[in-house]
Amino acid sequence: MPWERKEQDAGRRKRAEGAVSVYFIAATAAFVLLNGLLIDFARVAAFRKQAELAAKSGARSVLSSFDPGVYARYGLFIRGGEPANDVFRRTLEGNLEQDGPRTFRFLDARWDGSEVTESRPLASHDVFRRQVLEDMKYKAPIDLTIELLSRFRGVDEAMKETKRTVDVLEKMRKAYDRRQAALEEVLKRQKEAGEKLEKAMAGYVPDPAVSMSGTRPARDVADIADAALMYPDYWTKRMEDEERSRAHGEAVAQWNSRREAAAAEGKPFREPYPAGGAMHTAATNAYASGMAEIASDLPDKLRKAEREAWEALEAAKEALRAAEEANEEMREIAANASDSAEEASGSVGAGAGAGGIGKEASETLRELRQSADELVMDNGFFADYAGELNGQQADASEIAAAAEAFGETAASAPDASGLGVTLRSRAERLQSSGAHYRSRYGSSGSVLKARRDRLDQLNSADKERKRMESEAAVQWESARSLLGGLAAIGGTSADREAFAELTELYESNLAWNEAEDSRTEPVPSRDPSQGRDEAVGAAEGWLSALTEAALNARDTLYFAEYAISRFSISDHAEVMALLAGTGEGATSPERQEAEFILYGLNHPGGNIAAAYGEIFSLRLAIRTMEGLIESRTLGHPLLVLAGALLYAVANAVADIRQLLDSGTVLLSKFLKAETAYSDYLRLFYLLQGGSAGQIARMIAVIERNTGLTLQKAYTYVSGTGRATLRLWFFPGVAGALGKIGQMGGEVAGNRYEAEFTADDAYQ
Repeated sequence: MPWERKEQDAGRRKRAEGAVSVYFIAATAAFVLLNGLLIDFARVAAFRKQAELAAKSGARSVLSSFDPGVYARYGLFIRGGEPANDVFRRTLEGNLEQDGPRTFRFLDARWDGSEVTESRPLASHDVFRRQVLEDMKYKAPIDLTIELLSRFRGVDEAMKETKRTVDVLEKMRKAYDRRQAALEEVLKRQKEAGEKLEKAMAGYVPDPAVSMSGTRPARDVADIADAALMYPDYWTKRMEDEERSRAHGEAVAQWNSRREAAAAEGKPFREPYPAGGAMHTAATNAYASGMAEIASDLPDKLRKAEREAWEALEAAKEALRAAEEANEEMREIAANASDSAEEASGSVGAGAGAGGIGKEASETLRELRQSADELVMDNGFFADYAGELNGQQADASEIAAAAEAFGETAASAPDASGLGVTLRSRAERLQSSGAHYRSRYGSSGSVLKARRDRLDQLNSADKERKRMESEAAVQWESARSLLGGLAAIGGTSADREAFAELTELYESNLAWNEAEDSRTEPVPSRDPSQGRDEAVGAAEGWLSALTEAALNARDTLYFAEYAISRFSISDHAEVMALLAGTGEGATSPERQEAEFILYGLNHPGGNIAAAYGEIFSLRLAIRTMEGLIESRTLGHPLLVLAGALLYAVANAVADIRQLLDSGTVLLSKFLKAETAYSDYLRLFYLLQGGSAGQIARMIAVIERNTGLTLQKAYTYVSGTGRATLRLWFFPGVAGALGKIGQMGGEVAGNRYEAEFTADDAYQ
């Protein structure tokens, strides 16, 4: 029916409208839920950002509470002032939104807990080094440029030239001395060989030679001239004695016959016994005995002398070979010197310009190196000398052979007639060879004299050189005495106790850092030449370190400048008073902190002595450069070297005395720049500074001066805080999402909780 259809249509409309309302309500609820979640998520994100910034601000605030005394004195930052936890907590709370009667807190947050962890103590060498570098990164390069490079500009090139020159001349001197000593040994052995034969011939072979013409009456034989010249008279007397003996024998026989006949007849026999018989028995017996002796002894003596002479001459040949080897070494040194001079000539410009030692001075040093070849001997000298030694051996053999031949004849002569010509001939041969040997190799032999003159010519400058070296040794002992006087200063008992305390602190820091110190106490050489070589080598290193520091050696430079600018340096006037025995105070650690840090010696005068010892070494090197130039007029290269040594030692000693007296000294005669004690310490730090031991000693000084223990002086903080935020909408749903890691924290009840950490450090 119509009305029924109307009711059905109305029911369908109502159901449709009800379905739309449910859908609308569901859509609205979802929209509200989404917006609520987005609002809470936005609040969480803003809360996290604000909390992170608060934590970082808290860490910075903790570090802002530093020790002002340590910073003012040493430029270093360590935690000080209020407790770190209090500063951190206060900063966190200060970053919250402030509550008030008419304020709306979009972020209803609070901090439930906080904690600060401090670490990286300043006693750590890595931490300490970084702070030093930070403190000096602007100041050190300026100081280096203004205060050091301006004074020492050009000296590095000068010292390179000086080192090359000294190295060449010193090597040449050592090889020269070996060569000359070997040549002296050759001459000594050559002379010994001559003396052996000369001594063996003495008494047997006349000197000077005797003419073999004429005769001598037979008697005891003194030498070969007697043996030859007495031989005719010996045989004449012997034949006469034999004839007289025969006639006397016959007369005796007849006398006996007459005596027997008279006795048979019974007649008295008064006839005297016959006179006569040999008249020259004593003379002939003496001659025969002397000939037997000379025939036996002379060949043996001369043959033994020949062997000894050969041994001496073989030793002479060995020494000659050593001399030749040394000469070849000198030749090689001279050749290398010429090569190095040519190489150096191309690089003179860097040091020869403004502030350098000048082109002329550099050229002088190169010429000195090249002059080394003047000392090299020609190879022909050694070949001639070897031939001379061989000739001396041949002459010795000739004497021995002549003696042997004469001995054979002499042994037969007493019992054989007709040997007069042979005896004279062989005596003449022995006498002639002996005279020849004596004239060449005897005590006044021409060959030995010529060799002596040649050696004296080669050694012509040695006497003056030795005198200069001797004077340099005296000056060297003066320097050692001066430095030794500084080292021997014992200070007061309080000074010694203070150094003991510093040493204990520094060794403790080394052990804590698990580091080692390789320092050794400097010991000055006893030999001025060796000391000069060490000084020139060290000076090149110091000045090269200065140049490198200006270019790229940042860490060493900063450490050096920090040590000089932040720690005490001994005063020259106080040190001078100490030496005079009238002062005190300079031996306390507080007056020489930079020296103690550099050298680490635990006795009051040791570090000051070490510093002045190194200054003396550098002054010695600079004065050596000057001395080589000033002594060039002496001519002989080794005389120049000796003159430079004397000049250098004497002037270096004077420099130390002037430095102690006035506090400054001119860098060089050729570089008119005033240099102070601190300038030299800077150089030494550039080469030696920054070691573990020196950092430990620096920390020890700071600890002793401040009373702090730097192992508990922290430079790094890590702050952690726990913050919560009340959620406005659907904390359960937010919590469910939080559990899957979407919010960086966790939901507990109706609050979002998260932990925030911030780290910061002074360097």
